[in-house]
Amino acid sequence: MITIKSRLFKAELIGFVFCCVLGTLSHFFYEWSGENTFIGLLCPVNESVWEHLKLIYTPYIIWSAAEFFILKGSKLNLFLSKFCSVICGMLTILFIHYTYTGAVGTESTTADIISFFAGVAAAFILSYTIMKNSKYKGAVCETVSFILLIITGGIFILFTFSPPLIPLFEDSITKTYGI
Repeated sequence: MITIKSRLFKAELIGFVFCCVLGTLSHFFYEWSGENTFIGLLCPVNESVWEHLKLIYTPYIIWSAAEFFILKGSKLNLFLSKFCSVICGMLTILFIHYTYTGAVGTESTTADIISFFAGVAAAFILSYTIMKNSKYKGAVCETVSFILLIITGGIFILFTFSPPLIPLFEDSITKTYGI
């Protein structure tokens, strides 16, 4: 008999692989689409650190939607775990990026790739840990977390078109912002 913990572990492991593959490919989707605006809402439109956070956010949200149906009826605190963990994954990427660029003084594609995979790993480890913990279950917590996931996506959309003029949003190559 398959336990919920083993189903959860398997789902999180498959999700990790899914997000790593889709996130890596999505780096190129905007360019491959002929700079389609809709694709730009979901995938990076330039080489700014902010836009590259979409590499984790979009695949993670897609996987979370799939996982909602895969684990349906399991009474897990899915939305709380997904909100906390995608934020953790993005913060991991930011922490690694700004730590190494501050220490070395230059950007590295290799280090950025490593930070992406580390961020995805951190997100799924935290997600698994939270979903195993029954302490935070509740409809209010799940509803608030779901709304926060949607708001986060809205912020990505807003800042794709109207990013703040600070270094986090600046394309490191063209020195421009957003679309």
